[in-house]
Amino acid sequence: MRRLVPILFQSQRIKRESGENPEQTRCCKPSKQGCPIPQVPLPRCGWEGGQTGVSQKTCKTTYKKPDRHSLSALLPGFSNFLNFIIMKKVLSFALMALAMGFVFVSCDDEKDDVKSYTLTVSLSKADSVYMGTDKSAPYGDPQYPYYKQDITINPFVLTHSFGLWGFGEGFTYSSCTNDTTPGYSNLSAITKAGVKSNAYFIANAGGGNYEGGLAAEISFKDGKAYNAKECYVTNSVYAYLAIKDTNDGAGSYSMIRPWTEDDEFTLTITGYNGREKTQSVDFLLADGMDIINTWQKVDLSKLGKVTRIVFKLASTDSGQYGMNTPAYFCLDRLTVTE
Repeated sequence: MRRLVPILFQSQRIKRESGENPEQTRCCKPSKQGCPIPQVPLPRCGWEGGQTGVSQKTCKTTYKKPDRHSLSALLPGFSNFLNFIIMKKVLSFALMALAMGFVFVSCDDEKDDVKSYTLTVSLSKADSVYMGTDKSAPYGDPQYPYYKQDITINPFVLTHSFGLWGFGEGFTYSSCTNDTTPGYSNLSAITKAGVKSNAYFIANAGGGNYEGGLAAEISFKDGKAYNAKECYVTNSVYAYLAIKDTNDGAGSYSMIRPWTEDDEFTLTITGYNGREKTQSVDFLLADGMDIINTWQKVDLSKLGKVTRIVFKLASTDSGQYGMNTPAYFCLDRLTVTE
């Protein structure tokens, strides 16, 4: 009954001397983790979302007892009581939704009705790389095929393929930390970790440069169009060492040449809404000898509403067979909004 007193009766809040309101709200973003990829026992795929929390300042509260003979004095208290019951039901529904796994929703300070989705991942085991297992969709050389098996982390769908030797084209995710070994088998980011976790996404974008290859592309499971917001990118160790040390691990078979101040390694991110191209954003992973070795935020708002996002790489070190620089880069925390 004592808990109902503030609800049934009008209250008078006494503000602190600082003038702070004793009832304030703020946005908080607790990390929620689950694993939507049942065929992978070790990874703990996580998405970051949030909910509105309440922070109350200390204050003194006095209650004004209503006139028992005045109906108008009781109405405000009764209204407060009804609001209390309604809010309890709303809160119960929100908690039930969170329990069911709807953890993509994040709190927005300016637009509380906007839902945002951030692609991120963490792995329980160090130096791990996700590899598909379904060989029902082969493509490429019949003798040494790739097998296409997309990665779905709701609502994101990432292209992915693998071969008998390991990762093929498109995206995979990794917690590898080897920043010294050159070559395509080293699926590490030069940062050795993601932006906020131990893992990140690494892409081989080379498949988008030849007919029949698998492009590095991210679409959405529900087929809806989302507003592109931002992402973080950095270099793979494979590309970084090839540029910095002229070492791609191929030894005498290598086709790369020494990098110069005039060279550029460019990531182009292009949005599509259905078949229509929206806009593109370019980011220099290497500008002369300025080679990116930290996570860099890229503003994608220019892309607008998209149903898919395509990632391509270009280098000034190219020859008759195409780009000599390894077509690898790393991605983390791609964020879109409804």
